[in-house]
Amino acid sequence: MSELSRLTGVGPKRLKALQAAGLHTLRDLVYHVPRRYVDRTRVTPIATLREGDDAFFTCRIDSVQTPPGRLIVKVSDDTGSFELAFFRAARFLTEQLYPGRRISVAGQVKQFRHLQIAHPEWEALREDQEPRGGLLPVYPLTGELAETRAEHKLLQKLALEALSTFHFSDALSEKEREHLGLRPEVESLRVLHAPESMQDVTLALAELKVRELWPLCLRRAQARRERLARGRRFPSTPETTAAEEAVRKALPFALTQGQEDVLASITQALGTGGQFYGLLHGDVGSGKTAVALLAAVRVAGTQDPGDKTRGAQVALLAPTEVLAAQHYRNMEPWLRAAGISVGLLTGDTAPAERRALEASLSEGTLRVAIGTHALLSAAVTFADLRFVLVDEQHRFGVDQRALLTKKGNEPHVLYLSATPIPRTLAQSLYGDLEVLTLTEKPAGRLPVKTRLVPSAKQTELLQFLRTEALNNRNQVYWVVPRIDSEGNDVDAAPAIEGAVKRLRQLGRDGDGWSVEAVHGRVPAPERDRILAAFRRGEIHALVATTVIEVGVDVPGANLMVVEGADRFGVAQLHQLRGRTGRGSAQAWCFLLEPPAIGWSDETDARLRGFASTEDGFKIAEMDLLRRGAGSLEGARQSGFGALRFTDLIADADFIRDLSARAEASLDP
Repeated sequence: MSELSRLTGVGPKRLKALQAAGLHTLRDLVYHVPRRYVDRTRVTPIATLREGDDAFFTCRIDSVQTPPGRLIVKVSDDTGSFELAFFRAARFLTEQLYPGRRISVAGQVKQFRHLQIAHPEWEALREDQEPRGGLLPVYPLTGELAETRAEHKLLQKLALEALSTFHFSDALSEKEREHLGLRPEVESLRVLHAPESMQDVTLALAELKVRELWPLCLRRAQARRERLARGRRFPSTPETTAAEEAVRKALPFALTQGQEDVLASITQALGTGGQFYGLLHGDVGSGKTAVALLAAVRVAGTQDPGDKTRGAQVALLAPTEVLAAQHYRNMEPWLRAAGISVGLLTGDTAPAERRALEASLSEGTLRVAIGTHALLSAAVTFADLRFVLVDEQHRFGVDQRALLTKKGNEPHVLYLSATPIPRTLAQSLYGDLEVLTLTEKPAGRLPVKTRLVPSAKQTELLQFLRTEALNNRNQVYWVVPRIDSEGNDVDAAPAIEGAVKRLRQLGRDGDGWSVEAVHGRVPAPERDRILAAFRRGEIHALVATTVIEVGVDVPGANLMVVEGADRFGVAQLHQLRGRTGRGSAQAWCFLLEPPAIGWSDETDARLRGFASTEDGFKIAEMDLLRRGAGSLEGARQSGFGALRFTDLIADADFIRDLSARAEASLDP
């Protein structure tokens, strides 16, 4: 028998409704707290009511009407008249609500054909009786609960009965409660279900936030302390200094001041003690890879005193073969200039080459390994792995990242993220890491111009693309979504084929117009051939899915067209747009409006907001407002995504202060 059946008034039908709402246990019920409160300490004149108000007023019933399926009650006070609507239990209510009766009413004012309150809370009053004050709790109600007349008063009554009748164990010990200044958990919950003032609500909510945050903050602080007590130091030496200088000379660009500052923070941490765990995040094109490379040289450039062919090792884990191959292609000549060996290991590495790489890693003669999930294979062992770099870290699970670090000897770890994270949220989610931020982009890059293109203008756009590609040697990315309008994964092949056909029709005899396509089902050798040809400028237009979202760096590609832009989040659109504008030429991003149906007003506003800025941090905030912070992979993986009472953004200062208390509690 269900625990809830032990409560007064919970029969089979109501039990089914409670369970359908996700309330299966007594603890579920008492944690199903009100989402807001109607203040019944202040009576509002009817004439002052506006849409959206949480109203509380006294009135007299003027008339009762019973059209099919509902009950309409007309009421008035000295200032005006108003309408109440009931769509359930009309027969029962006609016996209670009749002309001339004086009542108090509480509920939210909404606009239908005119202002009204649907299903208000009401109470009969004697002629000389003042309305009962206090706060009326308003609970989240599902359709099933509403149909069984499990209204707010009933949920309040059930929760209070459960808290008064049954024992609930407290997750915190009495000593912990005393340290944190908390009441027993049931007292805080009782206040939320039956508060006397909003100050009581604020205090009870704060206590429950502390309760759910404290174990997470304490666990984070303990992990940080443990890391600071271990880890090998990598101070600057003549060998590492020479290696760093050699790499800097090989780089085709100079670091920005922002890159220099972040690099200094990392190398200082590597050289002064403790196991370094950092998160380097920044906008698209801000140069995170170059910083990570030079930090890696500090470790990989350290030689074994007994055998200078051996030394500390670095592993760089990337989520896709395209990105891993690009990192290898870029870094190999730079590291070679410093005398540091580097290898690439992916799922497509030939067996003989794989065996040779694995042997070099286990012997310690290969200093830097760049790869995909292939690095996580049990066959891959390291002689002395001391630094782990994880690019696009949110694409890997906690267990996957841990699997690589366990191959090392307490290695330092640097996570890279091309998805900017608002400062306050970064503090909340990654308080156990050194959060490093890059905002400055390399000099000489122009902002990418973004335009929404209606269907009537798309033929004109196609001609513009052809002219730019053939006359100005500008290359085109044409991106199609991998999900349909309902959000389901689909085969992108038909959309790709359609786009390829549309673009190839722009060609003329003898003009050399070239169009190719890449997506997840293209065999790796063919995909690599196409991408290499695109990098060399031999292909004018590349049709692709989001396989190009990261890891494709073609300075000559300054034109992007996105089909089905409404099916992408703005953060993902920003990543895609970041494939362009990597040289000194003007870059363009065009978002195609679907024919006939167009976009909804909400989608249009969202995409215009995206088009109005290139600031990845602003775009990240736009995305958070729409999806919520709990949707972030970092929130889910850290445990902060399942919080019931805490808002990661609004409560960022609260989380920071509690984290500091957790850190201090570990001091002897």
